[in-house]
Amino acid sequence: MTWKTIFNPFLKFDEKTLFVAGILSITVVFIISYLLGFQSDSLFHFRYINPEDSVFKVILSTLIVYAASIIILFVYGKIINKRTRLIDIITPVFIAQFPVILMILLMKIPFISKAENEVLASVETNTTEINPVSIIIISIYSFVSLAIAAYGIAILYNGFKTATNMKKWQHIVIFAVILLTMMVTMQFL
Repeated sequence: MTWKTIFNPFLKFDEKTLFVAGILSITVVFIISYLLGFQSDSLFHFRYINPEDSVFKVILSTLIVYAASIIILFVYGKIINKRTRLIDIITPVFIAQFPVILMILLMKIPFISKAENEVLASVETNTTEINPVSIIIISIYSFVSLAIAAYGIAILYNGFKTATNMKKWQHIVIFAVILLTMMVTMQFL
């Protein structure tokens, strides 16, 4: 397996295999995140589940995130290339969520969770004394999470690029703007 395959599996594997892997990916992401107390509120972003929320509400909000992302990217894909198929947009959105599993699991490592709680407690009490080790742990975790999210975005970009035959730099810039806007906006809905 080469680096090209790792960052763009859409060139090597057939669409049925990738679709099944994508379904498996979002199922595993949902189960792990739900069991650990998180729910997807945007692509590559999670928030804590409100204890009052039912499982149905968590499933519905997660489905809305994926459906909205797919619809928006599908419309943009059709603008770029009229022959873009829905399945070719669904698959990259689902496959791109696979690295998120690692991000969720990292968040629940005890020393990372403890460092996060210490920093949050310092912020809430407005204390200027924060344990430097906690800051270092949170900083390292943030960089690793950013790298994982960037990998997921690279997979999404490469899948979208393959599905739409996107080549113009203007289309790439618009894709980036749409993706960032989508990711930020969904967190507030």
